[in-house]
Amino acid sequence: MSDTRSRILDTAEEMVRAGGYNGFSFREIASLIGIKSASVHHHFPTKEALTLEVARRYHENFFAALGAPKPAGHDPEAQLELYCQVFKKAFQSSQRACLCGVLTSEAEQLPDSVREVVIEFVQANIAWLEQALEKTPNDANARKRAELVYSALEGAMGVASLQQDHRWIDRVSEAVCLTALSQI
Repeated sequence: MSDTRSRILDTAEEMVRAGGYNGFSFREIASLIGIKSASVHHHFPTKEALTLEVARRYHENFFAALGAPKPAGHDPEAQLELYCQVFKKAFQSSQRACLCGVLTSEAEQLPDSVREVVIEFVQANIAWLEQALEKTPNDANARKRAELVYSALEGAMGVASLQQDHRWIDRVSEAVCLTALSQI
């Protein structure tokens, strides 16, 4: 990937995390990285194409950091701690809410292709957590625990961004770990 393309993606990610899908323009990105707007269009012909690539990259990076969950019953506490750490690192890298969390709040205004990637991100998180939190294969309550953990951390990341206070993520991580693990 070219350096210019990477800088465009990095800048767009920061801007989406700060202001959502409608919170950036190609002209603003170009100005911030010192190129012409036409150069942004050269790499990404539309705002949809750029946001789609940003969301895909965010998804890939998140799960690369997370790795695959272990099989049912395999140290769910360690897996949940790892999951919470990935959320914390995502916040620490930008002091912003989760990219897909921001886009989730704008679901009705998103192009279908971007909405689909955001849905995939949410579903992948729930599936990862569900597998990590299963006490036995096909644990009927694992999905409920997974949804609780994901929703709580997304919310905590948003409030941490609003208040610029990472302790929200720390406290919610601790609380959801206790809650989710007490049910295993």
